[in-house]
Amino acid sequence: MAAGILDVFMRYPILALLLILSAPLSARTLVASVEPLAMALRDLYGDSAKVETLLTPNQSPHNPMLSPRQMLRLRQADLVVWLGAEAEPAVADLMARRDGPAVAMLSLPDVTRRRGGHDHGGEDHPHDHDHGALDPHLWLDPANVAALARGLAERDADGLPEGQPAAFLAALERATDAARARLAPLSERPWLSFHNPWGYFQQRLGLREPVTVSEQLGAGPGSRRFVALAERVERESVRCAVAEPEAQRALLARLCPDCRRVDLDPLGRDHPGGGYGAWLDQVIAAGFQRCLAP
Repeated sequence: MAAGILDVFMRYPILALLLILSAPLSARTLVASVEPLAMALRDLYGDSAKVETLLTPNQSPHNPMLSPRQMLRLRQADLVVWLGAEAEPAVADLMARRDGPAVAMLSLPDVTRRRGGHDHGGEDHPHDHDHGALDPHLWLDPANVAALARGLAERDADGLPEGQPAAFLAALERATDAARARLAPLSERPWLSFHNPWGYFQQRLGLREPVTVSEQLGAGPGSRRFVALAERVERESVRCAVAEPEAQRALLARLCPDCRRVDLDPLGRDHPGGGYGAWLDQVIAAGFQRCLAP
C-alpha cells in the first residue's frame, strides 16, 4: 500500500502538493506551571493550542521534584506561562536554561503582589511590599489573571484566536461578579484556615481575614498557641473551616469541633481540564458560600 501511495505522489505531484498544503498544522503546545494558569490558557486559546500543566496532581508546588519528562516538556513547549522566579524558584532554574518564549505573571504590570498574608495576631499587611515573603498564590486574584490575558495579547498576539482576549476578559468579569454576589452577604462571617493560601481571593472578593492555624505547611501550633487559637475560635463564634489538601484535618476538628468543613484546593488539582472563570465562581466561591452559610 505504501508503494501505491508513493506512485500516486510521483504521478500527480500537484495533487501531492495540494494535500500537503491542506493538511492541518499541528497545534502549538502551551505549558502552564500550575493548573489554574492552564485553565486560563484553555479559555483563551481554545482548540488552537494544546495546553499542558507542568505539575502533576500529586506534586506540591512549594517544593516540586521535577522528572526528566517534565523538564523536557518545558524545553520543548512553544510557549511557557508561569508565575515567575520569586513565586516558583524550582521552575526558575529550568526556565533560565530555556531558549523559547515564556510569559511570567510577575513580569507583567498591574499584577497584585501580597507579602505574608498569614495571621499575625490580627495584623494584616496585604499591601506592604517589604514585609515577609511573597504569597505565591497569584492566580487566586482574578485581576491578576486578567493582567495575564492582557500580557499574552501583547507578547503572543499572533497566537491568540480572533476575539481574544476580549471574550475571555468579559467572561472573567461576569464570573467575578457572580462570585462576589455569592459572597457579599457572608463577607463578615469568621472562618478558619490551616495554612492560609486564600489571601488574594479573600482580599479581592471582600471576605474577612481568617483565623489561621499555621504560617508554615507541615507545622502545627505549639500548645500555648493552640489554646489561644481555640479561645479565639470560641470567642469569634467560628463555624467554618476551609481545608486545603495539605491541611491537618484532625487538628482543625480539635480546634473547631462545631465547624462545617469544606475541602478546597487552591491549585485546582481536583478539577483538571476546566476553565478558569467557572472554577473561580462555581468551585471556589461556591465552596466558601457553603462553608460560610449560616
